[in-house]
Amino acid sequence: MNERIRHLLPNDRMKIFQQEPFYEDTETVLTLLYQPLISMKGVAVFQALWKESRFQQPQTSISHHQMMNTLNITLDEFYEARKKLEAIGLLHSFKEEGTYRTLYYMLQKPFSAKGFFEDPMLSVLLEHHIGRDSFYRLKKRLLTPAQLPNNVQSVTHSFDDVFTTIYPENNPNPEQETKTKEEPLAIKTKLPLDWLHKMLKQQSINPKQVLTHSNIEYIEKLIKIYDVDDLELEKAIIWAVNEDQVFDRKEFQDMCKDIFYKKHGSVPPRLYSNNQTQAQAPSEEQTKNESSEEAEPKTKEEQLIQHFNTITHRELLEDLSASGKASVKEVDMITTMMEEHGLTQSVMNVLVDYVLKRNGNKLSKNYLETIAAHWSREGITNAKEAMQIAKREHHMYETWKKKKSQNQKKKQGSKEVLPKWFEEERQNKKASAAQPKQTSNEDVQKKREELEAFIKSYSKTKS
Repeated sequence: MNERIRHLLPNDRMKIFQQEPFYEDTETVLTLLYQPLISMKGVAVFQALWKESRFQQPQTSISHHQMMNTLNITLDEFYEARKKLEAIGLLHSFKEEGTYRTLYYMLQKPFSAKGFFEDPMLSVLLEHHIGRDSFYRLKKRLLTPAQLPNNVQSVTHSFDDVFTTIYPENNPNPEQETKTKEEPLAIKTKLPLDWLHKMLKQQSINPKQVLTHSNIEYIEKLIKIYDVDDLELEKAIIWAVNEDQVFDRKEFQDMCKDIFYKKHGSVPPRLYSNNQTQAQAPSEEQTKNESSEEAEPKTKEEQLIQHFNTITHRELLEDLSASGKASVKEVDMITTMMEEHGLTQSVMNVLVDYVLKRNGNKLSKNYLETIAAHWSREGITNAKEAMQIAKREHHMYETWKKKKSQNQKKKQGSKEVLPKWFEEERQNKKASAAQPKQTSNEDVQKKREELEAFIKSYSKTKS
């Protein structure tokens, strides 16, 4: 509020100008594309200024108090919305001091839907704000071209069919035209272009092929979104240049994402006002805790935690790969999963390492997502917590596996099913074992009878 009082008061006058007509789809673009970035109040202020500019006379002005009443908002809310419009490129403000202060508001032309999605900075920010699925669904709705039947033929006349060429004496010098076209435009950028040129030459990469005007613009916008410094930029650019020395924008963005998540956790980059970031600055106690956590590791577990805290999942997969390269599909899958479930980079690293060890070095999407959803519900936020829950789950799995094998052995022992041939063989053995005993008994009885008969005959002869 103190800042607003120094720069804006209710009695300050305003004059609004629209320098060029807006696109036909401006209302749709403001509501669906700009609003998630600058809020509903930001769009409402822009639309109110736009409507007012149509009816305001050149020499007339209105007070900010009148605009506040029109929008039913406070002056602080108007000032915050105005700053967002200026930052996003929809408004330029100028001040004139006199007997009373006058603000001149120059409305800038919003992008068309096509231009918005082609702008790397705005499109990336919108995707992070509304989510990937909603982003692509919205893009499909707004950019679906008109489709003609397959059997139509073009009957459009070309320029040469309708017009003749101009006379030679009126034709400007073609050499002069080509010279003016070939003159390079001065590129305004904050990037260290000289250093980047040297770095690319050292890597045997043609810098002119990579550092084109459009690529420099793209790089500058993305490093602002993903908070990439110069050393990280070198790594990201080298990663994005393919074998044909072509700069792959998708690969560059993925690398910038990895850098951002490594530094700031799993929350994707979004637009925050400076007041919010100052209010959410960490306290002294938090910084002390963080510094104590970053002390030199002593045990193997601490070393492993530090390792997971200082790498990205791309680097983890590269370390585990024999070729030293990570699968692009796997990296994209992990990045998307990390964003959807809100897991930090270190937690995701532990999860990937755990799944690879448990699943024979295979990354199963369903298995990975099941554990990611579970850890997200458990509120796992750092590598130490992730390793603890991974150990606990592994121990539970091993215990369950052991009990299962024991139960199976008990069942096999109590209900042992023997084959039919084995039963028959056992019965035959019993019969053969019993048969000699029977024969021996019969022999004994026979001998006994013979002995009795002999005794009787002997006694008769004696008498």
